[in-house]
Amino acid sequence: MKTLALALCLTLSLFSLTLSAKTLTEAQYIEVFQGEDIQQQKDALASLVMAGMSEPKVYNKIEENLQKSLPLAVDRHSIDYSAWLLKGLAYSGDEKYIATFNAVIAGDYHSKLQKYARKSLKILDQYKVWAPILSNKSLYDDKFSQASNVLANALRSDVLELKLNAAKRVINQNIDSEQINEVLNEELKDTRLLKHEKQSIQAYAYMAKALAITGDEKYKPTIEQLAQDSSEKKLRKYASKYLKKYY
Repeated sequence: MKTLALALCLTLSLFSLTLSAKTLTEAQYIEVFQGEDIQQQKDALASLVMAGMSEPKVYNKIEENLQKSLPLAVDRHSIDYSAWLLKGLAYSGDEKYIATFNAVIAGDYHSKLQKYARKSLKILDQYKVWAPILSNKSLYDDKFSQASNVLANALRSDVLELKLNAAKRVINQNIDSEQINEVLNEELKDTRLLKHEKQSIQAYAYMAKALAITGDEKYKPTIEQLAQDSSEKKLRKYASKYLKKYY
């Protein structure tokens, strides 16, 4: 459980660390990973947290770079690079890379790399669920960017942690998109996952804040409904607070 908690904390921290990370196309990702700029590669790896990137060619290239980096990972900088590649590979959610992580854990590598490989296994397990949701193009709207569509998928999902992180991302990036606002509005009208549990209440509270921040009168009735009728007292208090602050 402690290892899982550490892995989840790592993933959560990456959501905040990559607020400005730009989502790239498949060709752009491959171009970056074929290059020699390590910092550019790290930035690209960080952006995969919520990129909705499912193209195998991208992750195959990451694994190729990882295999090349491992024998050279003997100091702080080289170990850090390999660690980023491990994390990036985990965002694929592809079980075929379990063998890669296990080989690092069992191999003659630095203990820090073995630790990162264990964490990456936990992240991979999480992204087996998240990756198909983020990359599902069935609800994509061509009028909006890839990043917007991925966030919309996350907010529509039935995974509370994913909804929560997407809402935080909307707030922290000051995203005011018609697509995102409409999805938030619909999700808040039907709080189907709301329970008397901390994560559930937090998810809907952050979603309500993300919508209220727009100050758009169109969405005020939705926040008012939460403030008046939500089954959770804490959520009613949050919604009331947002009404006073943003309207």
